[in-house]
Amino acid sequence: MILLTLVFKLGVRFAIFNFIWFFLELVHKMLTGMRPPFLAEHYILKALKYIFLVSITFSYCLEFAPNEPVYVLNWQKLVPGGLILMLYLLGKFQKQQEQIQFLAGFQLPMQQKPYSKNLEIALLVLSALTFTGLYLNPSLTEIGILNWFEANMSSLEKAFLLGFIFQVLGFFFVLSILFRLLRIFRPKPPKSDLDANQHQDYDQFTDYEEVSDKHLD
Repeated sequence: MILLTLVFKLGVRFAIFNFIWFFLELVHKMLTGMRPPFLAEHYILKALKYIFLVSITFSYCLEFAPNEPVYVLNWQKLVPGGLILMLYLLGKFQKQQEQIQFLAGFQLPMQQKPYSKNLEIALLVLSALTFTGLYLNPSLTEIGILNWFEANMSSLEKAFLLGFIFQVLGFFFVLSILFRLLRIFRPKPPKSDLDANQHQDYDQFTDYEEVSDKHLD
């Protein structure tokens, strides 16, 4: 139950953060004349987005000691919180790869935003390094822009209608994480069964070819 609550709370925070970041990106587009971003520009902005997202996730897993001015690392939130964050980012990466393969398979035009698979992987590594760096120095979560994010996220979460919408999104985030975990830990069929199915499919295809050839003769 504690884990599900953590997933739900992080899902709400992710949804609110993406909502705020959407308007920040909109301001950037207006300042640049709504032109498509360059490759370096796009990934610098995306790297900042991932760093901020990692930071607000990490800060949620921190607790402040009531009697001493030090941070307390809550491992019941820190370890699963980091894993949930990486699952979320890996899911976005996988979804993007599937979308590109789908568009390429049907020869549809690609998205206007620049894309580099190597840089996407580098962003995942950067996220893991950022989480590790915050573990070594938790006081980095006190910078002004992160406090600005935290204040606005708290206000939006308490808003009447928007808060409810974000909670609904958090519920669906819980479901997506559960489905992703089931997909990862689902037992795979034995290799012999896969070979048998492939051999059966090959036999059916061969029989079809023979019947077609006889019919043509």
